[in-house]
Amino acid sequence: MNIPERIGKYPIEAVLGQGAMGTVYKAFDPHIHRPVAIKTVHKNLLGEEAGQATFAARFRNEAQAVGRLQHPNIVAIYEFGEDDATAYIAMEFVEGKSLDQVLLATPLLPEAQALRVMEQLLDALDCAHQHGVWHRDIKPANLILTAQGQVKLTDFGIARIEDLGLTQVSSMIGTPGYMAPEQYIGEGIDHRADLFASGVLFYRLLTGVLPFTGSVETVMYKIMNEQAKPPSQLSQSRQVGPANTYDALLHKALAKDAGDRFQSAQEFRLALIAASKWAEAPQEAADEATVIVPQAHWAQALDAASKLPEHSAKPYSTTGTSASMDGSAAHPTGWDPVALSRIERALAVQIGPMSKLIVRQAAQRCADLQSLTQELGQHIEQDSKRRDFIREASSASQATPLAAGAPSSARAIASSTANPVPGRSGASAMEPVTEAFKTQATAVLTRYIGPIAKIIIKRSAEKAHGKTEFVRLLVEASGEADSASLERELKLLG
Repeated sequence: MNIPERIGKYPIEAVLGQGAMGTVYKAFDPHIHRPVAIKTVHKNLLGEEAGQATFAARFRNEAQAVGRLQHPNIVAIYEFGEDDATAYIAMEFVEGKSLDQVLLATPLLPEAQALRVMEQLLDALDCAHQHGVWHRDIKPANLILTAQGQVKLTDFGIARIEDLGLTQVSSMIGTPGYMAPEQYIGEGIDHRADLFASGVLFYRLLTGVLPFTGSVETVMYKIMNEQAKPPSQLSQSRQVGPANTYDALLHKALAKDAGDRFQSAQEFRLALIAASKWAEAPQEAADEATVIVPQAHWAQALDAASKLPEHSAKPYSTTGTSASMDGSAAHPTGWDPVALSRIERALAVQIGPMSKLIVRQAAQRCADLQSLTQELGQHIEQDSKRRDFIREASSASQATPLAAGAPSSARAIASSTANPVPGRSGASAMEPVTEAFKTQATAVLTRYIGPIAKIIIKRSAEKAHGKTEFVRLLVEASGEADSASLERELKLLG
């Protein structure tokens, strides 16, 4: 790749990491004589002007969000800049590895280290929340560990600044597996979503596995409807002190209702100290307890991460585009946007609104329609529904040629005049799906699959050509629910 000599006033020294939308460089501040990290996004990859404006706004959001935070466990932001080709943020350069890299090399850190990571993360979040900033994407890739044992929280690119409206409260945004239930439905999101994600992270540090696993749609269903298995019931969980030392704490941290969780990062931190074996000191000293970890242990963890195969390594600071789920992924080069949108809608019926990101990421890896639909089908657990999706996605993507010179894989799914989906003949004569019917259907479906019903209703209504097809799509999307009973109830609605 071509490395620029300079970005803004900063001479570039090296590449630290690269993502789909931009690059992170190591640079030097000639005025203050210190190393800095330059996080960039290349506007020409964003496509339409609206996409450019949105992503540039997100960059400004990150600069504004973190610029008001001064904390030793938060990566400092120095400057936001923008030119015709690039938007960039100059930030504190941290010598270390992401927690993601460390966990790849050492899946189970010693308990003292796990507690120290959590203590520092919760301190950082306490500072952010007191300033009205919610991170909304807490995960191992956004925590940097140094050899001195310091934890740095980074990547506030999708943060929300309370009362400033820099990102929409209703937008579904985050990373699957770490998102709180309210993030999946885009309602009632506040700082407690960060505390849910922190609970997920602590569960991962404690047990070596995530509390909610499976395909993307399965994870979403479990987060919305199922309780995580207590750590003491996992064979790989730590057995330090009583076997159920952290069960109650994590049950509270991962509560479905935000009102049942810890209400502040400080409350979470104090509960963590009280639950750990370091809280055996007198109560008046417990609140000030600090987990001590020999510095050599941190250096060993980072050294193990440094020895990972090159393909396993991830940049120390993400570009904010590789793993977050915000639906803003650019159209992959060579694929017709209209065709991909139709495939997204077909997949959304089965797995919900995460389909957009999943389709576009898969399209970057797949060379033809068959491989694309087969890969996407892996996200659908039930064989019958997987076959339905593959048939419908193929039908919705019949070819009409793209511009001359487009790849054959792209021409194969150009779809400005897609063939009709089976069963839609005479759709204009079907009874329309009214707003009143959707409201009734939402109430019924919610009893079967929970709050995610609202999203399924919306997606199915966009796709259906009449009430009959609408009901069929709802039943197909209901997953493990009693489909026969659901279908009967829906057909009885007025």
